[in-house]
Amino acid sequence: MKYNKKTKLWESPYWHPAVTTDSVVLGFDGKELNVLLIRRGLEPYKNMWALPGGFMRPEDKSAHDCAYRELREEADVDDIYMDELGVFSNHDRDPRERVITIAFFALVVKSKYHVRGGDDAQEAKWFPVKELPALAFDHKTIIETALERLRQRIHFEPIGFHLLDKEFTMPQLHNIYKAILDPPDDDTKLSDRRNFPKKMLKLGYVKETGKKMTGNRYRSPKLYTFDEDAYQKAKKIGMRLEF
Repeated sequence: MKYNKKTKLWESPYWHPAVTTDSVVLGFDGKELNVLLIRRGLEPYKNMWALPGGFMRPEDKSAHDCAYRELREEADVDDIYMDELGVFSNHDRDPRERVITIAFFALVVKSKYHVRGGDDAQEAKWFPVKELPALAFDHKTIIETALERLRQRIHFEPIGFHLLDKEFTMPQLHNIYKAILDPPDDDTKLSDRRNFPKKMLKLGYVKETGKKMTGNRYRSPKLYTFDEDAYQKAKKIGMRLEF
């Protein structure tokens, strides 16, 4: 390594790959999971759909900062919590050069975000995860990895609540579990709407609010909420949700 006094940077004789970030932002429309995609405005893969993301810049203090910046610039999405999903580094994943991407994923209340394209993205749009268009790069693999991670975590963590408003009905929560786990049609354990509320209430961190949903013509279902303190207690004893 050699220090350049003019640029005040260390110069390396070693080859360096480029680094990008990509974000899998998932929302729920009441029936199924949706993923946020942007239509690329530049080559390669111009006009194709892709995950929001881009190259890290010198001013990005971390990969998280890069991911947030790209979401703001390309989809006008901000103020969301993201977890790191993993690193994708196949040598042929980007036709321009050797590019390693750090992928993130987030669960959001879809109705709170009015997405729109910006920067080098022509358009931003939600797509059902079961009806994805042809995707650029290896973004289909990244989305599939995120979905598999959700299916694993939902048995141990109450991640489904990130897709709901603070107060929700039991059918809404049930639909989210079905959308994430995607059981076969003959799976009666998860399909049984009568037993699902009993299992959720048994966990101890889904509580009745004492209120009901208004505006329903025939029936007003009860409203529930997620109790963070109760979840932390349940977490200590390793509770697992089985179907």
